[in-house]
Amino acid sequence: MKLRKLSAVLLAAALAAGTLAGCSGGKEAATEAASGEKVNLKFYIWSDGENYTKEIVDNYNKSQDSVNVEVISMPNETYDDKLKVMLSAGSDADLVNVRSLDQVMQFKEAGAMMDITDLVKNSDLDISKFGSMWDTCYPDGVITALPMRSSCWMLFYNADIMKEAGIDMSKQMTWSQYGDIAKQLTSGDGTKYGGCWVDWNIYQCIGTQKSVYLNDDDISAVKDGLATLGRFFLEDKSHVPLAEVKANDSQYLSDFENGRVAMLPNGEWLINMLMTDEKDGKTDVNWEVAPLPIPEGADPGATWGAFQFAAIPKDAKHPQESYDFLKYLCGEGGSEVLPKYGMLPAYGGDAAKDAFDEVVGKESVSSVAFNSKKIPEAPSYEKYNDLKVAFAENAELYLYGEKTLEETMDKFEQQRQDIMSK
Repeated sequence: MKLRKLSAVLLAAALAAGTLAGCSGGKEAATEAASGEKVNLKFYIWSDGENYTKEIVDNYNKSQDSVNVEVISMPNETYDDKLKVMLSAGSDADLVNVRSLDQVMQFKEAGAMMDITDLVKNSDLDISKFGSMWDTCYPDGVITALPMRSSCWMLFYNADIMKEAGIDMSKQMTWSQYGDIAKQLTSGDGTKYGGCWVDWNIYQCIGTQKSVYLNDDDISAVKDGLATLGRFFLEDKSHVPLAEVKANDSQYLSDFENGRVAMLPNGEWLINMLMTDEKDGKTDVNWEVAPLPIPEGADPGATWGAFQFAAIPKDAKHPQESYDFLKYLCGEGGSEVLPKYGMLPAYGGDAAKDAFDEVVGKESVSSVAFNSKKIPEAPSYEKYNDLKVAFAENAELYLYGEKTLEETMDKFEQQRQDIMSK
């Protein structure tokens, strides 16, 4: 935590020290415009997003006479760290991808991103199309990034296995009902599992379905959610053991594709992964999706989701041109392209749903993806990632069977108080 605070302080200091460089950048921009040359915008992205981002950018560039957007891709695994270094040291970036809301809040706190509130208000961008998750992003009203993609967790299942077992997956289930099905479909001492829960710091997210977060006063819903996972891993042994899941980051996909796992709670990006493997002849699994199961007392259709963002660094040389592209990327331009890759644009509407239907070709997918009640995976709180990491460390000890549920929650409560008081 101290290192993060120091990083934020250093980032803010470097940004302040770079003010003079920003002034010279303004002169360069004016010279470029006066010369009649195209304004070149450098857009830094992570490598996983190259295919769809380049298509959006190509479409935009074809429509522009005076602006060209250049995509610069950095390895997905190191992108976040490199972005922090870039922003603290000063860079030539005009736009950047930002992976999550808590990162947006960290950069905002450090003063690393441009305040685009007035640009948004004075443009024709219909921010209501970002949906209900947008309403929670900026409690203070100061906008520093726009959402490009939206995630939506749902339940993927093997339709052939369910048909053979006579199980109807068309209705909203509770996690308890899901657990019963997972137990029923588990057999063979590791040969067949009812489900698989990935190890992506989402152990608190069943509580999120009731809009309860790790920084709330009462986190009993989080405890109940962890107890539910304890049933899957420890009591019923209906899910792939956590140690096995952690040993191979991609095993969850292969286990689902080859029928070892019958049900897989996951995000909408899995759609693209399954479609790609089908196209490449790697699998012929008959998959469908259902609404994510809910805890008792949650609203039907409640799931968790998150935005991925794009932003303009504070010292960008071409603020207006950068915003014009940002508006296109996160608005209609992006919403027309992302569904082609099985991804959900943050900017909703009938056109996006129709495009999604056409590409995926499964009615169940768009019904769940566009009709679920998406609750933000994380609140607008700059220390939330620290809380997630601490909770995950404790939750995994519990799911390994090394700690009781009470010991787990007591330890996390101590760490939580330390994190939130700093």
